[in-house]
Amino acid sequence: MVITTMKTITTMKTIKKLGLLAGCLFVAISLWNCAEANPEYVHDTNTISQMVCRTSPAGADYRGVIYEYDKEENLVTGAFTQQDVEGGYGLILFSIPLSLQNDVDLSKVYLRATVTWDEIITPSLSGTHDITGDGIMITVTSGVGTTRQYRIRGFYE
Repeated sequence: MVITTMKTITTMKTIKKLGLLAGCLFVAISLWNCAEANPEYVHDTNTISQMVCRTSPAGADYRGVIYEYDKEENLVTGAFTQQDVEGGYGLILFSIPLSLQNDVDLSKVYLRATVTWDEIITPSLSGTHDITGDGIMITVTSGVGTTRQYRIRGFYE
């Protein structure tokens, strides 16, 4: 009985060692196979195509108007390419009707932006934001590392 138990314990230890070895090999192979990003999936776009704000996570959307400026601070209108606005900045304005001033608190809004595949927005848009007065500034970073700043402001009219 003791011999059978010792064989079982030895077998279990061997299985654990083999499992650990297999896990280490899997990690090593995964890291070794890392490749450069496929250029087809890396974009230089760092613009926001749409932004909405709402007063609660399930509230009504209020769509912002986006103004894009080039590096010489000229307003870019109509369709444009990334090269047209490269080096510039953006301004997003939320115009809320004065009649909704008691219903829409612009110092506590949720923001949601539409961007392309590999853009990153900092600071994050999670949580609530105060877009009164001068509003907030965010930075959009493209997949290749170019950045664009946006000022987001809300007001009643």
